[in-house]
Amino acid sequence: MTFAHDIRYAVRLLLKRPGFALIAILTLALGIGATTSIFTVVEAVLLRPLPFPDPDRLVQVRITGQGGADFPLPDTDFLAWRGSNDAAERVAIFDVEPVNATGIGEPERLGAAIVSDQFFRLLGVSPEIGRMFEAGEDRPGAPRVAIVSHGLWMRRFGGRADVIGRPITLNGTVATI
Repeated sequence: MTFAHDIRYAVRLLLKRPGFALIAILTLALGIGATTSIFTVVEAVLLRPLPFPDPDRLVQVRITGQGGADFPLPDTDFLAWRGSNDAAERVAIFDVEPVNATGIGEPERLGAAIVSDQFFRLLGVSPEIGRMFEAGEDRPGAPRVAIVSHGLWMRRFGGRADVIGRPITLNGTVATI
């Protein structure tokens, strides 16, 4: 028996029983599709390295309370920890929260990341225009500064460079872009 003979025999059997053939083909298709989908998610979430320089050196510290709820690190604790930490090259803090943005046309609800002055340097990214945060701009009482995302810059400001230095009000607090 040759391979070609085996193929002809298999096709004849499948044509004699089309219901079985359809179920077998659908089962294989669903199995392959599910496996491909799961691998795509696993590869994107677990296997692919983070798109930052030295991603293996990034560490996230969280406070977990009773019941497993996560809480942001209080600013006072972060400032004390940053001042006394010798183990890390750079330390930054971030918290994600919704904000109401006004002063840029129609009011808009935005997702905002509240970050410390070293956040973007730690990730190895820089703004397309303008500057990063300067040292001390994250301290309590310092004038508020905002870095807007590329999407917001294009959508609300049309990608204009003259947005730098303009005020934006976030949750009632004025910040300079």
